[in-house]
Amino acid sequence: MVKHKRTKMGIRALGWLTVLILAGTVCHGAGRPVVKQLSVLGSAVVHENDLVAGRQNAVNDALVAAVGQVVVEMLTGESVVRRFKLINDGILAQPEKYIQNYRVLTESVAGKAIRTLVRVDIAVERVSRDLTRMGVALAGAVYPRVVFMVAEKKEAAAEFVYWWGERDLSQRTICEAAMAETLQAIGFDIIDPPVFDNPLGLPRMAPQNQMMALAQRLGADILIAGSGTAAAASNTMGGSIAAFEAVVDVRAFSVQSGQQVGRTRQNNVVSSQDAFAGGREALSGAGARAGDDLARQIMIAWQQEQDRRAVIQVVVEGTGGHIASFVRLRTAIATLSGVKELKMQEMSTDQAIMAVSYQGSARSLADALLLKTFAGFGIDIHEVTSREIRIRLVHQ
Repeated sequence: MVKHKRTKMGIRALGWLTVLILAGTVCHGAGRPVVKQLSVLGSAVVHENDLVAGRQNAVNDALVAAVGQVVVEMLTGESVVRRFKLINDGILAQPEKYIQNYRVLTESVAGKAIRTLVRVDIAVERVSRDLTRMGVALAGAVYPRVVFMVAEKKEAAAEFVYWWGERDLSQRTICEAAMAETLQAIGFDIIDPPVFDNPLGLPRMAPQNQMMALAQRLGADILIAGSGTAAAASNTMGGSIAAFEAVVDVRAFSVQSGQQVGRTRQNNVVSSQDAFAGGREALSGAGARAGDDLARQIMIAWQQEQDRRAVIQVVVEGTGGHIASFVRLRTAIATLSGVKELKMQEMSTDQAIMAVSYQGSARSLADALLLKTFAGFGIDIHEVTSREIRIRLVHQ
């Protein structure tokens, strides 16, 4: 058996879909996995009796399979499907970047088919890093909470409709609903249209500081604001079928920093005999495209922002005489998705303070903890700020 270092390979990027993953182990270093070892089968057709070229193609097939398997394990099925072209072009087309070394274990030739069994070491940190840079969220990633402020004007309508104006609007606009559905399918936490006792009376193009304050009040991490319009296009057919065009122009802002983190302008043209149905269909299509385009931009900025965020301080009160309960709570926090590290800072008679490195906001950490249940005691999360969560242990 011959051991190989990384080499450049002309690899058929889709070959990994047909390959069997036989076994996998993880090698550890610096306290966490950095290399994943897989044994994979690769196959190829031998052309013109060129066994050497056929063997290399089979090996290349196995190497792409190994990288592809690591990618699939890191992502949700929805992310793989939606971002497959991006993954294919950015990761699978250049697997040599992620292969630390490989070893051909054995091979078999049957007619014009050759199969190889290859043991491959994958640098998983490189794969994770590049997926994050492309805006593809890893499985278990904490997604931001999103609120929409998107005004809409349909075909032949006299004015825009929006929920923050002079009248209540309890349902989403058409383009907003399409964007929300797209983002929610990916994993974003979408805030429902708010209901207030009295209309807010803000203008359609409210000042950014007012929109940010409202988004913060609603507990959002991301604000998506803009407009969607639908109108008849100039083209007609047979006098009864007309074209309708919708344009959705929106921007995304980080509520914490106030910075713009994404922008898109999407249009969609449909044909219909009915102006109302045509306008709705055009708006929905443009909204779905806008949501898909914004999702990647938002996740790139969101993950960068999470990496810069300070550690969240978690203060637990009522620990006196209930150390066992506190330990169970601490374990629950440490195992939450998005928690990278938990350190004890202080332990006094009736209070404990922990520093939690979390990929998300303090509010999203508190929301996740609220869903946890404990036998024999409960928790009262009585204060949440941008940097601190205060919890009181409650015993029956």
